[in-house]
Parts: sequence; C-alpha cells; structure tokens
Amino acid sequence: MALNEKETEESVPNETMEKPESTGQVEQHLNKVYNVWTASAYQVLMMASWTCNLVLYSTVMTLGGPMMLIYSTIIVAIGQGLVMASLGELCSVWPYSGGQQTFTKHLAPPVARRFLSYCTGWVVLMGEIGTAAGIVMNSAQIIGGVVQLSQPRFELTRWVTFLIYAALLILSLLFSLSQRHLPAVAVLGGFITLFGGIAWAATFLALSPKRDTSFVFTEFINSSGYTSSAWVGIMSFYTPVYALYGTDGIMHIVEEMQDAEKSAPRAMIWSIIFSGVTSLLGALVMGFCIGDWEAYLETDFPIIPWFVDTLNGSVTGGSTMVLIVIVFLNFLIAVSVNVAGSRLAWGMARDHALPWSNFFFRINHKLETPLHSTLLVVAAELALGFVVFGSNYAFQAIVSMGNAAIQLGYLIPTLVLLVSGRKALPGERAFSLGRLGLAINVLSVCWTTIIVIMLFFPLSVPINSENIMNMNWAVMMVGAVVILVTADWFFRGRYQYQV
Repeated sequence: MALNEKETEESVPNETMEKPESTGQVEQHLNKVYNVWTASAYQVLMMASWTCNLVLYSTVMTLGGPMMLIYSTIIVAIGQGLVMASLGELCSVWPYSGGQQTFTKHLAPPVARRFLSYCTGWVVLMGEIGTAAGIVMNSAQIIGGVVQLSQPRFELTRWVTFLIYAALLILSLLFSLSQRHLPAVAVLGGFITLFGGIAWAATFLALSPKRDTSFVFTEFINSSGYTSSAWVGIMSFYTPVYALYGTDGIMHIVEEMQDAEKSAPRAMIWSIIFSGVTSLLGALVMGFCIGDWEAYLETDFPIIPWFVDTLNGSVTGGSTMVLIVIVFLNFLIAVSVNVAGSRLAWGMARDHALPWSNFFFRINHKLETPLHSTLLVVAAELALGFVVFGSNYAFQAIVSMGNAAIQLGYLIPTLVLLVSGRKALPGERAFSLGRLGLAINVLSVCWTTIIVIMLFFPLSVPINSENIMNMNWAVMMVGAVVILVTADWFFRGRYQYQV
C-alpha cells in the first residue's frame, strides 16, 4: 500500500472525481473538525472491540469457547483489514458522506448505477439504525439487570426497559447535536476504550481463578446444536465480526475531516490494527478468566454474575463500576453510530434518495450539524423501541438485520469494482493498494461473502416453538428492506434520485 503513488492503471474521465452536486439545493457544507487522530479515535470507539467479547459471553461459550474466540479473532482481524484497505482506497477517491452509496454510483455499470447505489444507501442506513438500536437496548438491559440484582423487589418490565432505552437514546441525541464537540467525544471514548480495557484486564487477571492453557487454547466447546465442527468454527466468527465490523464509520464523517483523501484511509487502517490487537488481547484475558461459564449460561445476562463472582461476590462496588464503564462505552458507541447514520442520511438527501430531501439536507448552522437528518435517525430508533411491547422476537429481528446489512454495504462497492475493473479508479490517488489491489479486492469480496452468509444462520439449532428466540431473522429483514426500497424506487425514487 502506498500513499501518493501514481498507478500504471488507466485513468477515468474527470467527471468521476467531481463532487456530488446538491441537486438544486443551496450548497451546504460541514466544517472540517476531525484530523487523522481524532478520526482514528472515533473509529476505535465505534468498534470498542474488547467490550463486544464480554457482552457476547454466551455466544463465545456456545460456539467454540475461548479457543475459537482467540483463533477466529486473528482470522477476522485479517479479513476485516482487507475490507478496510479496499474501502479506504475508494474513500480516498470519493471522500463523501454517502460512503458505500457514493462508491457504488461511481463504479456500477451505467445500466444498474442508479438503482444499485440507491438500494445500497438504504440498506446501509437501515443497518446503522438497527445497530444503534441494538447497542442502546443492550445497555438498557444491562442497567435493568444490575438494578434487579441489587434490588430483588424491582421488576424489570418491558415498559421500564423501554423507558431506559428511550432515555439513553435522547441523551445520545444531545451528545451528537454539536459538531464542534464530536472530536472530543471520540477522544474521550478512545481513551476509555484503551484504559478501561487495561483496567478490566488487570482486575480480572489479579482476582479471577485462572484456567489452564490447555482449556484456553485446545478445548473446543460446542453447545450450539450444530454437528459440524468446521461450521461451528465459521460461526465462531460472529463475536469478533461484531467487535470489528464498525469499519464504515469514518466513511460517513469523511466530509468533516481535514485532508480527507489522505487522512481517512490512514485512520481506517490504524484503527483496524489497534482494534484487532486489543480484541485479541481481550480474548486471551477472557479465556484465562472465564469463570464458571456453565452456571453463568443458565442466567439471562451471563456477564453480570461473572463480574459479581470475580469482584468480591457483590453486585455493588467493583462489579458495578466495571459494568458502568461498559454501559458508558456502549452509550458513546451509540452516539458515534448515530453520527455516522445521520451523515449517511444527509449525503443521501443531497442526491434526493430520501423523501423530503431538501428538508433533511439542511444544516443547522448554529449547531453546525445536519439536525434534521440526526433527528430522523434517532426517531427511527425510538420507534423501533416500541416493538418490545409487542414482541422481544420482533425487536431481535430488527437488530439482527444491522450487522448483515452493513456487511452487505461492504461487499457491494468492492464487488462492482471487480466487475468494472480497477481501471475504473483514477491513476493518481492519495491512497493506493498498488499491485496488490486486485488480490486484496478479490480476497475482500470472498471474505465478506462468507461473513454475510454466516450472519444469516442462527447461532443455535434446532429452531422450534420452544426456542424460537434462537431464530436468525436477518435474511428476512434484509429481504424486507430490499423489497420496500425496490417498491419505493418504482413509486418515487426513480423520478427523484439523481447521481
């Protein structure tokens, strides 16, 4: 990979490099408040790799155990690194907040360009909304679980869970309103990610009974119901993918970065390296300090009794403090995801991909932020929260869509680049994969295809009326989004969307 390297590949006409037009609106710009380091902190916060291992404790111990968590983290870090490199190169050519939508509209064959980029933008936007909703609901459930353990008379009803969820969402909205303070939020989250992880690791290594190396590195645990060990090995990618899949965040704040053509790819590469290393270290610590995992899996939130047993056997004091750190990190991650989603919606509105695009494209110059797009994203997440009153399964269906939808957003631009050929990229660009470009793009497409397929399978089988909660609704929900977006395209989008 090289910076400022002139390619021998054929250049494309200059119009490929032109800035997307505002399609008749008064041109509006976001201030450039991020540099390469604050953007890297933003991306590291979005991935918050070590906390994801913890909150998915039951998934880790169902699909392979610590052994597979460690080995799959190495594989996933390499795979997601390839994806990051491919997307980083595209981001250096088209540094606009539409991200994958923008890449697709420039790279797809002319006959499919408008429709495919339109669908890509909407699928990724729905993925961002579903992801943020899942993060906030997870925090609400952890808060409710801690209160329930400390106050046994407290009843954690769906209404209480929703109120906690709504309060966290509204607070995340307030944190994301002022653009000038967002880099500080990112740096704060980056420091908490780093030093919170160190504090957690040091505490558990000091206090927890240790498993031997044989258990950590060689004992394969499979309680998923799948009979194929090879397939369980692939399914074990789920946890590290969840920890390392927030790789598109920078692509949506790129218009707010200084010297974005160079800074964005650098931040993307450095953040995946840092997050991959911390995720692996977290997996190692988790493996040696896993505790009485069989007993913990009998509870609704295994992470809570694990912390309580390790930290002096009390739900108060140390265990509560560590859980607060995780909840606060989750909260800051939700802020970051909402920022990414709002910028994506803002970029889509510039191309009239949204209904009432003129309204959602406006920037509030007092707050220096696309206020209407931000409110749209948070309102959608708040509406999703009402689903918990009808069915926990329905909410789980929406959340399961998030990861798969975003991974599809990684796949499509790189796939259309391979179809169009690397000659579709300009010869001179700020970040180039050089002669390795084709190989990296091919490996990136193969890797993302495997992950998308894996994300459509349930984590445990069999699926029947007694354990319907194990059902993976991602394929149904992504299909529903595609159907709705296609219908919207024929009734509205094809008349308004401009590329």
